[in-house]
Amino acid sequence: MTRPFLCRASNGKHYVAKGLELPLAERIAELLCARLAADFGLPIPEHGYIYIDPALLRYNPEARSDLGPGDSFALAYIADATDLLYSQVLQVPVDLQKAVFTFDYWVGNGDRQLGPLGGRPNLLMCSTDNQLHLIDHNQAFHWPQEAEEFAGSHVFGPSNRAWHIDMVDKVEYSQRMYDTAKRFRDLCSDIPDEWCESIGKQRLDILLKKIESNLMRCNLNNFWSVLQ
Repeated sequence: MTRPFLCRASNGKHYVAKGLELPLAERIAELLCARLAADFGLPIPEHGYIYIDPALLRYNPEARSDLGPGDSFALAYIADATDLLYSQVLQVPVDLQKAVFTFDYWVGNGDRQLGPLGGRPNLLMCSTDNQLHLIDHNQAFHWPQEAEEFAGSHVFGPSNRAWHIDMVDKVEYSQRMYDTAKRFRDLCSDIPDEWCESIGKQRLDILLKKIESNLMRCNLNNFWSVLQ
């Protein structure tokens, strides 16, 4: 569970920022997974990174320790949105449910859980237009995933819906995943220099190669054998 900070940027917009409270690898996961989600065609708020001026933290010790100066991950703040409720799951279009479920398994994100007793869906629903928004991907890129455990707890897992992933879905999503995976290196091109220097070139290269190789698993037959 993260506790981000609401910030107003110099462009006048409000953003939810995450800094030092997250390990650097998780901030990178937030940025890269948001990029992948957008490229895959999923609804995710405007995202990127925001520079926090040290002067702004001078009289706020909590922000100084948990947010910190420099580049923080930032996601556009949506004022009229709240966490998706279990009672709202069936209001989400089936095609979008399928896409989110498939995407999360593909990127190794098991942190979108919801059931009758509650959970942590990391999905926002706008009260004005019922538009869904994906948030919080700091736990992405955790492989291998236990498919049965993933499906059993996912907000759009089999226990929460009547649909199944069919052959048409597999063809469509396989192509979308492949196309996005081929663009992965381009999506990584704007990782903040500050982050790159902190994590180190060798460690960053290893991390990106691991992510890229796992994303290309969508070409393997056994990728689909565990999804339904």
